[in-house]
Order: sequence, then C-alpha cells, then structure tokens
Amino acid sequence: MLTCLDSPAVSNVLTKTVFGLNELRWYARLPLKWLIFGLTVLAVCFPYPRLAYRHLSHWRDPNALIEPEAPALQPWVAELRASLPADSPPKETLQHVQQFVHRKLPYEWDWNTWGLSDYLPTVEEAVSLGKEDCDGRAVVAASLLRNLGFESRIVTDFAHVWVQTNHGETMGPGRRKAIVATETGINVNWRGLVEIPRALAYGVAVFPWRREMIVLLVGWWLLLGRSGLRVSAAALGGLLLGFFLLHRGGGDYRHPVVWMQISGGALMGFSAAVLLFSGRGGERNRQLVTNPHGL
Repeated sequence: MLTCLDSPAVSNVLTKTVFGLNELRWYARLPLKWLIFGLTVLAVCFPYPRLAYRHLSHWRDPNALIEPEAPALQPWVAELRASLPADSPPKETLQHVQQFVHRKLPYEWDWNTWGLSDYLPTVEEAVSLGKEDCDGRAVVAASLLRNLGFESRIVTDFAHVWVQTNHGETMGPGRRKAIVATETGINVNWRGLVEIPRALAYGVAVFPWRREMIVLLVGWWLLLGRSGLRVSAAALGGLLLGFFLLHRGGGDYRHPVVWMQISGGALMGFSAAVLLFSGRGGERNRQLVTNPHGL
C-alpha cells in the first residue's frame, strides 16, 4: 500500500493538485497559500458576508444592543413583571430573569440558526427567532434587567457570553472575564487572554465536524509536495487523530478533558510541522515528476 503511494503516477497527480504553487518562489508561494487557507476558514465559518459584517459591527459596542424599550421585547417585559414576586431581592430577580430567558429562548447553536460559527444578534432578531445561544440570550437578559432598573453590560471569556450587573452576574457566569462592554466601549482584560486556547479548543469541539474537515483537508492539501507521500499520508493520519482528540476532550465547557485537548493540539501541531519541514520528501516528489524514470 505505502509502496503504491510512492509511485511516480501518484506523486505526479498529488503534486499537480496544488496547481503548481510549490513551483513558485517562497515569497510568492507562502502568502498565496495563507490566502487560500484564510479564505477557506472564512468560507467555512462565515459563509454569509453581510451577516458576518453585522456580527463584527455588533461586537464593536455590544452594549448598544441592549434595548430595554425594544418594541419586540415589551410582551416579554409584561410577562416577566407579572411573574416576579413582590419585593424580590436583587439576587432572586437575577435568577428569575435567567430562568425566564432560558425558557423563552431555547438554546440553539448559531450555525444552525444563522449559518455562521458565531453571530451576536439584536433583541428583535433574538425574540423573532425564538431560539439563541449564550450571546443572544445575554443581550435579551441585559435588556430585560435594564427595564427592571438594573445596570447591565455584556461580558465574555471568548467561549461564553453572560451579563454583569450592579448586583452580581447572571446568565451562567463563565470563567475569567476577557472582554467587558462598558459605556465607553470595549474594555479588554489582558489577563483574560489566557482563556483563548481553552475557547478555541471548545469551539473546535462543538463546531460541526464536517465543516472543520474542509479546513483540515485544505491545510493538508496546501502542504503536499513538500514531503514524501508516505510522510504526507502519515501526517494526515496524525491530523485526523489529533482532531478526534480535540473533539472528544473539549466539548464540555465547564469540565473539559484537558489531557485530550493538549494531546490533540500537540499531535496536530506535530503533524503539520512534519509536513512543513520534511523537505527531502518534497524534493524527491519534484524529481519524480520531472524525471519519473530516474534518468
């Protein structure tokens, strides 16, 4: 089987599938490959440019999405006020609002609702669809709380979005706050940036694997021709195994299996490094293509 992989015909086909990119000089080849990979990631994660632009513009000032007087929200405001116990303490009110929003907005991933890996909706969008993930729920909860007289703002640790108020936090407070939306704009807590690897691992674990396989295979494909075919096949196996470990280890936001996350990420990184730095195999491929008979 592996002998067949090293045949001149297979080598010729696989090398040519990179459209001759490997024949370009490095200063043209590398930017072009990164451009192809980046466009692939964008197409997989944000296939609708208009919605992607709205999402980014919303994150410029998430607190601007908090609309306590939004017309679409007023029936929920009336229902919430009618269900609140008289003279309810602030902590109980926060818990009541959280339960209310969870009941009114069943949880649904953004890629199922919007077709994007992530989308921060307005109050009207969330209410009209009747289902949302943590960010849409947080926007609605913050709006309801402001209507009740609470100060509220949007916060995130990159993997989860919740609400901070003058009487505590609600909507399932996450780990270390990395971004807090304030009246003056986005406030970045630099210590919270340590949550990025954890958030990425969680995102990989819960995102549809069929979409992620497109990114993985395109990345592997772009590295073909820089290593021998046996090494390329083994590296693909390592990428797939590392991807499987990441999926298995990161799906529980509260209690991830850290050793699976680390092992999976390390295996994928090692496999990519093997493809990147095993230049002898790539040279052998080019020789086979130009002179398959070794003459």
